[in-house]
Amino acid sequence: MILALCRAVSLLLLCIVFVVSGAFIFNIELFDIFYFIDFLPDYILFLLCVPALIFLGKSKRFLVPLALVAIFFASPFNLSLFNNEVGAATNHENQLSIASYNVAQRVEKERLYNWFVEQDLDILFIQEASRLGQFNVGEYDGIYTNCVQRLCILSRFALEELDSLDRKPLGGWGRFVSLHKVEIEGKSVLLANVHFASISNFGYRFTTLKGFESKVSLFKDAKAVEFGLAKALVNKWPNNDAVIIAGDFNITDRNAQYEQYWGELDNLFAVSGNGYGATRKNSLINPRIDHLLVTKAFTPIFSEIGDDMGSDHLPILGTIVLEGSESE
Repeated sequence: MILALCRAVSLLLLCIVFVVSGAFIFNIELFDIFYFIDFLPDYILFLLCVPALIFLGKSKRFLVPLALVAIFFASPFNLSLFNNEVGAATNHENQLSIASYNVAQRVEKERLYNWFVEQDLDILFIQEASRLGQFNVGEYDGIYTNCVQRLCILSRFALEELDSLDRKPLGGWGRFVSLHKVEIEGKSVLLANVHFASISNFGYRFTTLKGFESKVSLFKDAKAVEFGLAKALVNKWPNNDAVIIAGDFNITDRNAQYEQYWGELDNLFAVSGNGYGATRKNSLINPRIDHLLVTKAFTPIFSEIGDDMGSDHLPILGTIVLEGSESE
């Protein structure tokens, strides 16, 4: 009786592995209460397979390997085959080095500026600057700066501020997207610096499962509004074929809602990064919630996660090539 129960539980756990992995692979949205299931680390799914190895009979010979294959394809771990192109692209006239960093008001501007120079960046997107307008226009020779509240950009190209969106009409606070334009080799490029809502914006306390489910549902709806408004802002500008969208999305690219709104763009780390690429420091889950996204006007070449500089996030860097500029 006990052995039969153990086998039934083992099969149930394997079913959970297949359902969750399938949701990741096919971008299927599960119930609202599982909105953050994209944060689930691989080791949890591997642990769910262990009872099957112990209690299942001959069926484990194909069920467990099949589950491991599903986990492999569902994993956020990335193995890029594009890194060998980095050397070939080093001298490309239209190569750009970009980065995004949520500094969480913990990294001083001198260190950010020095890091910008050390990494030989062309554009740096900063979220949660330590104070409103952390960088002053004209403060650094040869570096253009612009801050819209706590969203700042450092650039080697002259910045034209176009527009921004405030969370106040949505019942929150702060700007969640700022839009700028730069001219690169005769081609206009739109830069969208984003910091979308976090679940912490809605408070942490809940006393019932239903209350938690309602909170997550509210967060999901708010996220959809912010994503939709940000896309509409970008799309309203003419000649928007060359767009870079960078910042803190507060969800991973395995989330079905991410796929719904941003799936048509190239995610630099997903295309040309290696490993898990965690950008949010956490000892248990380590998700990649900061993203560098580009339209098809760019070719992604390389992406990596930078070193810790004191924030609760890690910077994400990328190398891209702008296609179809006047110099080509």
